[in-house]
Amino acid sequence: MRRLFAVTLIVFSQPAVAQGIAIPFAPPTDRALVYRIEQHRPVEGTTRQFSATRDLRFERAGDGYILQATLRDIDSDAPAAGAEPYRAALTPLVGVVLRFQLDGQGRIVGLDDIDAVWGKVQAGIDAMLAQFAPDTPRHKAAANVKALFASLSPDGRLALLAGEVQPLFLFASSSVEGGEGRGLRTVAGSPLGRPVPVEGTLRVVGQPADALDLEEKLAGEGVQVGIQYRLSRTSGLVEKQDRSLAVGSLALTESRTLKPVD
Repeated sequence: MRRLFAVTLIVFSQPAVAQGIAIPFAPPTDRALVYRIEQHRPVEGTTRQFSATRDLRFERAGDGYILQATLRDIDSDAPAAGAEPYRAALTPLVGVVLRFQLDGQGRIVGLDDIDAVWGKVQAGIDAMLAQFAPDTPRHKAAANVKALFASLSPDGRLALLAGEVQPLFLFASSSVEGGEGRGLRTVAGSPLGRPVPVEGTLRVVGQPADALDLEEKLAGEGVQVGIQYRLSRTSGLVEKQDRSLAVGSLALTESRTLKPVD
């Protein structure tokens, strides 16, 4: 949901298919999963935490899959000025079941009952607007989110709803190169305020059992980005992702973990 609020660190660089280590797409369909995203960024001179936890489950659907994703909870220790945009963007999604349609290569191609889902999201925003006085930070943040949602096309709605689970499938049905790796070129976006071209390399730095450890280093004008991935060679899913973004003295970090439910 990086168009909603300035907490996503960069746009994701989609890996191109190349000769190397083949990555499948075979997500587990026999277990419940939990997907946690934790971000740390400065707010009013202090590093603050923002977190979101989702319950996931895959099921077969013809030649592809259904990913059922439900945002369980969100949290932040930031003061109102920093936390309200985050809460306004995600609170309407808490408890809403999203059933994403995936093809056999791990691409999100649709969402079951998207109109009904979108109606629930809009109802959640309207409830927030009714709950808080017009001059409060929460009301203003919710009004901004409602205006953004109203501006989205159908494709934009799907992209927004899928945005936080999309990183799970970055390498599905592709391959990664060993040795020196390969060059990458992409654009660092929010929260920089403007797109900044960055380039660097993606390489394999470890091969533990049934997994690959990858390292991505990117740089551009005044920007340094580092990303570490733990990639399952069984499912093709990114099970762990740690990212850091440095812009001058400003530092932001984000971690994503995918685990089976205990």
